[in-house]
This record gives sequence, structure tokens and C-alpha cells, in this order.
Amino acid sequence: MVSIKTSYTKLQEMLGKDVSIDELGNLLAFAKSEIDDYVEEEDMLVIDIKTSNRPDLWCAEGMVREINGILGKENKIPIYEIEPSDFKVVVDPKLASSRPYIACAIAKNISLTDYHIKQLMQLAEKIDQSYGRKRKRSSIGMYNLSMIKSPIEYKVIDASHEFIPLGHEEKMKLPQILEEHEKGQEFGDIVKGYDHYPILLSADGITLSLPPVINSNDVGRITEETTECLIEVTGTNYETVNVILNILCQTMVDHGSKIYSVEIEYPKEIRDKNDINPNLEIEEIAIDIDVLNKYLGTNISMKDATELVEKRRFNGVSQSKSILTVAIPPYRKDILHWVDIAEEIAIAMDLNKMGATKWKVLTAGSILPETESENIVRDILLGTGGIELLTFTLTDPDILMENVNLEDRKLVKIENPVSKTYSVLRDQIFPLLINVFSKNTHETYPQSIFEVGEVVKITKKSVITQTNAAFFHADADASFEDAHKWLEFLLKLLRTSYKIEKLEHPSFTEGRCGKIIINQKECGIIGEIAPNVLEKNQIWIPVVGFEIELPLIPSLECKVKETY
Repeated sequence: MVSIKTSYTKLQEMLGKDVSIDELGNLLAFAKSEIDDYVEEEDMLVIDIKTSNRPDLWCAEGMVREINGILGKENKIPIYEIEPSDFKVVVDPKLASSRPYIACAIAKNISLTDYHIKQLMQLAEKIDQSYGRKRKRSSIGMYNLSMIKSPIEYKVIDASHEFIPLGHEEKMKLPQILEEHEKGQEFGDIVKGYDHYPILLSADGITLSLPPVINSNDVGRITEETTECLIEVTGTNYETVNVILNILCQTMVDHGSKIYSVEIEYPKEIRDKNDINPNLEIEEIAIDIDVLNKYLGTNISMKDATELVEKRRFNGVSQSKSILTVAIPPYRKDILHWVDIAEEIAIAMDLNKMGATKWKVLTAGSILPETESENIVRDILLGTGGIELLTFTLTDPDILMENVNLEDRKLVKIENPVSKTYSVLRDQIFPLLINVFSKNTHETYPQSIFEVGEVVKITKKSVITQTNAAFFHADADASFEDAHKWLEFLLKLLRTSYKIEKLEHPSFTEGRCGKIIINQKECGIIGEIAPNVLEKNQIWIPVVGFEIELPLIPSLECKVKETY
């Protein structure tokens, strides 16, 4: 949820009509927002936007854009022309490993008051903090175009480089900015993680900014006298920087500005072709009206559906008797499926006016048998004094392999991961518990932790999902016998016979590791974590434990699920 402040009077001016606070509240609901507070003496509204995936709504202009569609004052996708410019940005190939992407545009005929500048800065800050993940994924910069010459260089630079950062009067070297400047202290860790300094320079050597930390004090300052500006977004995700630029350009157009394109010259290490920004390419989704009516419980016609999507600022074109193709504005990337379009149509119809449907089947909720079995295991392990964890099923392959001495093996991988940190599905739990121990070396010992959760494995025939339980203990006197004691405690209460056979495993100490056998089937591993694994994870105390596959325990009703 994002909260913004805006003037009640200015908002009414943008709407072109006088509305009461209650009327405005009803209209803002169509923009997934509500009034949190109104300070009449300051003419200030505090508005909560109830969605985290619509950054185009995080400003008064975006809300008015949505409301005008509902009111019928405007419809369809807002269209504006982009004029070409001779500005170019040249990207350094050395940025490929850190912050490789940049999107830029030029806005001219700017006429902004101090209030509007503050509103624009508020939008940029909200996007940086939330959608941009505190500037790690993306960050925004705006500059006085009259002080910039093309081509602009987006490059890596030496630490001796210096410029006057925003809010200061004297030049500072880059390390000094990161240590002493307020924004450097807040966002400097991002740059420190790159092991180099990204910089934006005008063709004449003037510094624009140290992204994503701080703009320069001269070029990077927008005032009421500014009539032309350069807008840039840098980041680690190509789609993110482009959609943010589209949002900013649309906002500037709503203020009467004209937008001019900028060419981005990428090296082959980053992209195989150059870009012309902003990219206003429009995506389309087809929706079956018959399926839509069944989904919403409505009976709308093709004509009605077309009018409703246009009220929500989409374009709708009938392709056949029942298929409607919906074009999506370039500033919206939250539409992924026809169900998202169905939601937009329901909003346009006014959810408050849609009648309730009577239930068709009376059901009573209950816990699944396999969940009850998992809860039994949790209760038993809690009885040992262990602390239950809930780690992510999506994780970093290094945690599952390199950090625990396991060689490259088949894991279920995400096709287009946002980052390596969440790029594979775990097939074991114990490596993640070792990773937790590595983060808790500052805590007192002994430490006992466990997790009961899903793992995903690739078999010869398919991919399966099952529930495992892992329990590990860290203490100066921890030994194999301790791990065996807790395994015995668990399986005895589950009325299950077992045996342990010798096993050599790279994650465990030789001679202090075994495989757990139940009904002639190997169903787990137990032992002492190998010293070189502990050293890799900066753990300086013995760690012991076990991991067991719950579907192989006869007294439990846990099942193996075939994923595909």
C-alpha cells in the first residue's frame, strides 16, 4: 500500500468539477484508492492507494486519468506523439554485471509550479522506494536539459571522480559522497555491492548523477524556470526501467509537455540491439465474452464489454462474435491474463452495484489429512525444543549446492528469474537450515531449528512435490549421538521402525553420516555436518541433524504429488 499527499483544490481543478469529499472518495475507489485523511486548513488530502502493482496511480495525474475514464470524459488509451531528438546515451559494457539498463526521454514545453515539482518528486520517490525496491531494482533521475550535451555517457568511473551532489555547495569525491551525504548513507550500499562506480556524464564531462544515489547540484535540479528536462531510469531489470519511464512521460504529457525520444546505444554484452525510448509498444490480450460472463456471473454483450474496457483506459476491438482483443496502455505492466481484464470490467461496472450470487454447493472447511500429519511432526519437533523456520521454496542454487559441497545436479529452474537468489526450487531443506545458522553466529548457543515443508524433485519420469522434515542442532558438544536421539524421539512417537546404514555424503563428516531406512526404502539422511562445509558458511561450532521424507513414514498420510 502506498500513501500520497495532494491538494484537494488542485485535484478538483484537474477533474474539471467541484466534488465533495464523499463524492471524491467514491470516485477514488475506481482508482483502487481511498481518502485516509483531509486537513482542511492545509487543503491537503492523504490518499492510500490499495495496490502495489499500479505505480501509474501513485500520483494525482494517474488517479484523474482513471476517474475521467469512468466519468466518460476520456476513454481508451491516452495517445501522444513522440518527436525525434538527436540525443543519445552510450552504455559502458562494464555495467553488464551491475546496473546495465537505462531508459531515457526528453520533455519540453514544461510549465511546472513549485507544487507540481513537489508532486513529481513525490511520485519519483514512491516509485523508487516501492516498485524500485529502495532503488535496488530501479531509480529515477531528472535533469535540466539546457546544461547537457549529447552523447551522454552511462559508464563506470574511478573513485577519484568528484562533483557537487544535490544539496551541497562543494565538490566531493565518490567515496566521500557514499560516506557523508545523506543519500549516500541511505543508498550507498547498492553501489558498494557493485565494486565500481556507475556515473552519468554529459558529452562535455559535466556530471549528471551517481545512480542510484544522488544527482548533481546544478544539472540535477529541476526548478520552476526549467522548460526542458531529461528523464532517465536506471536499473537491473529491462522491463521495469521502461515501464517506469512510460509512467513518467505520461505524467508529463498530462501537464502539457511534449515528449522527445532518446537513443540508447547498448554494447553486445548487455543487449544485442539499441533502443529508442520511450517505447510505447502496446501489448494485447484476447478475452472470450462467454467465458467472461460465466466468470463474473454477468450477461454483458460485446458492445458493453468494449465500452467498459475503454472506460478503464484500454482499447477494445471485436475479433468475432465472442472474442474481444484488448490493447493495454504502455504504462501498465500489471495485466498478465484475461482474468486481469475481467477484474477491470467488473470495476467499470461498479462492484458495489453487482448483485450477490447465491451459493450452489454447501461445504464445510476442514484440515487435509496430510496437513494434520505435518502438524503432528511439527508438534513433536517443537517438543525437542527446536524453533520452527519457514524458508523459501524458491532459493539460490549456491545454497543448495556449492555451500554444502554438492556438485551441479538437476534442479527445477525458473525460466526468467528476477534474480539468482530466487531462481531454483529446493530439493532438500537442510542446506537452507545451514544457511540460517550462518546468519545467526552472533546469537547464543545451543541453537536447534527445524522445518517441515515442501521440496521439489526431478525423477526419471516426472517432477514431484513432497513434504520433508529437517531438524538440525548447533552446539559446542553436538555429535551424531544427539542427532540420533532426536530422530529416535520423532520416529518412536510416530510408531515407526527404522534402521541407519553407513553413508558417505559430501555435506557430512565421513564415518559420522548414515542413511535412514524405513520398510527397506531409503528415506532420509542423518549425521554431522562436514568441517569444510561449516567453514564455507562461516560457522565455527559443530552442527548435527537429519532430514527425512514424510511420505515414506507409514503412520503419516503425506503424499507425493506429481507436478508434471
